[in-house]
Amino acid sequence: MVELKTDTSIDAMYEAGQVVARALTAARKAAGVGVSLLELDEVAHDVLREAGATSPFLGYRPSFAPTPFPAVLCVSVNDAIVHGIPTRYRLRDGDLVSIDFGAELGGWVGDSALSFIVGTPREADLRLIETAERALAAGIEA
Repeated sequence: MVELKTDTSIDAMYEAGQVVARALTAARKAAGVGVSLLELDEVAHDVLREAGATSPFLGYRPSFAPTPFPAVLCVSVNDAIVHGIPTRYRLRDGDLVSIDFGAELGGWVGDSALSFIVGTPREADLRLIETAERALAAGIEA
């Protein structure tokens, strides 16, 4: 069954999505050579606080997990797949970074991710991002 959303619900969903967009933009802007993954998490956490939103990631603990997720941002670097836990690791020139972020606001959750390269890109990383973007566009079009 498909539940049709009201205009009010769609507006609330939009607001949650805007928090996500602001956090991802701020984290990407803060990312640079020498910046730690924990620092990026704090940038995203600041956006949540300013918006009066909460994190669906922070404290999330599925039945298989030994401990709750300790951050508001998932950060994966280079060959790490997804849902990496922010650490003291400091970004290096050429790192391929993927960040995933969610925000709950007014009972609605927005969630999105993006990938980018810190500093000097490698050709293979640029191709990976370009291919993923083309696949997303094709999926949306279909």
